Amino acid sequence: MGEGQVRVPEPLRTGDLIGLICPAGAPWDASRVEAGRIALESRGYRVRVGRHALSRHGAFAGTDAERLADVNEFLRDPEVRMLMAVRGGYGCMRLLEGVDYEAARRDPKWLVGYSDVTALQMALWQHAGWVTISGPMAGVEFRVGPDPFTESSFWPLVVGSMAGMDLGNPPEMPWQVLSPGVAEGRLMGGCLSLVTALVGTRHFPDVSGAILVLEDIHEHVHRIDRMLVQLRMAGVFDRVSAVVLGQFTDCGPAEPRQPWLTLETVVREVLEGVRVPVVMGYAYGHEARKRSLPFGMSARLVAGERSEFRIC
Repeated sequence: MGEGQVRVPEPLRTGDLIGLICPAGAPWDASRVEAGRIALESRGYRVRVGRHALSRHGAFAGTDAERLADVNEFLRDPEVRMLMAVRGGYGCMRLLEGVDYEAARRDPKWLVGYSDVTALQMALWQHAGWVTISGPMAGVEFRVGPDPFTESSFWPLVVGSMAGMDLGNPPEMPWQVLSPGVAEGRLMGGCLSLVTALVGTRHFPDVSGAILVLEDIHEHVHRIDRMLVQLRMAGVFDRVSAVVLGQFTDCGPAEPRQPWLTLETVVREVLEGVRVPVVMGYAYGHEARKRSLPFGMSARLVAGERSEFRIC
């Protein structure tokens, strides 16, 4: 974190204004934006949709300038207390050079999203010290109503105190301990492909001592292998205090008829020699049932026979 100060937004209150942004992919159709707006308003919040949320520029939700304008408008508006992405896709990395980080430092507010939004979240931590929520999005989970576990893990993060909050898996979804141990550190990470793409840029934060949480979707196993190897060669795994691997959705072999390594085998081989706790199968990612995570907050992980994961 370049600025040195952790900025945790104030808890969200009934009647607060939520700004819906499309910083990456276009939202498929207007009904998804409207359904998300209605769902959030039903909980007692006011909702304002970004001016360019329904714009199109190829697969993007408008040009870079249009998407950036919506993000910066909400960052600068003191009335907006939460920015929630409508969806992910691709496009946030194109915006990072133009984000108004000075406005973000002046007025921390919640940013909620996952997938491609990882890039924006990591940059806001690096340049403004923002604690952000990797959690459900307006045009995805809130469009149809989030899974009960997903929703119950999200709202407490933004409306109350996080201290001591459990971050563990649901009882019916035990994770796999690949390397036991105990770790404490700030939660960092998100979508593996975005985390990897930021390495070497000024927007990639210092991950020293962090609990690094990674997930992805629609990536062949060999690509996941390549990205993990890149993180290893960049020294990332030497600096973190733990590695938590979440859901890797639809991540199979490129050529199913040919011999291939399983994801678990790839992880074990690439992370062999990494002397920190490593767990796999964490309930976090692109699945409907998942944890929301407050990136930037400190957490404690116990990986063993009696595992535990909670905010410090």
